Amino acid sequence: MSTFDTHREQFNVIVESYLNYVALYKLINNGSIDGVTNFEEFYWRFTYFVKYQDPERISALGY
Repeated sequence: MSTFDTHREQFNVIVESYLNYVALYKLINNGSIDGVTNFEEFYWRFTYFVKYQDPERISALGY
């Protein structure tokens, strides 16, 4: 397995998480996706905050 395969698998997990987030957002907001976070922001927060931020600080920001 190459490094690309590993990264692709991780990317696919993030895409699936995003699609689940959008589905839940839509369910909670009566079918509307107005105001949903775009994929770029979701990806950045998912990868950067989880890896580099202090967990105490993340919860204080509401994430």
